[in-house]
Amino acid sequence: MTQPSEALDDVMGLVSVHKGPVLVAMMEKATGELKFLHVSEPSPVLEVVPASAPRCKINGLFSHAERTGMATFRVKYWKYSAVAHAIPVFESGSSSHCPSSAAIGAGSN
Repeated sequence: MTQPSEALDDVMGLVSVHKGPVLVAMMEKATGELKFLHVSEPSPVLEVVPASAPRCKINGLFSHAERTGMATFRVKYWKYSAVAHAIPVFESGSSSHCPSSAAIGAGSN
């Protein structure tokens, strides 16, 4: 779990401790939404992009990934780039996420 104002390099330094992809969570202060990024391992098969600027914050990566669906990025600790995928925010009040009980019952006959 990270704070929006944390340095991207610092957050990804902690991500680097884990082997494999990770899920990074952040609470959006303005909306109170819990947001998630799925971050891949740095990989030699990806185009190596320039390292992020030292002043970059994690909320910038969240915003970029949300706008584009995913973001290829690299931090100063990594030789290779990684990909961050934005996981859409779940809205529990929306009926589009679950079929109605009538629809479930109709499909079981």
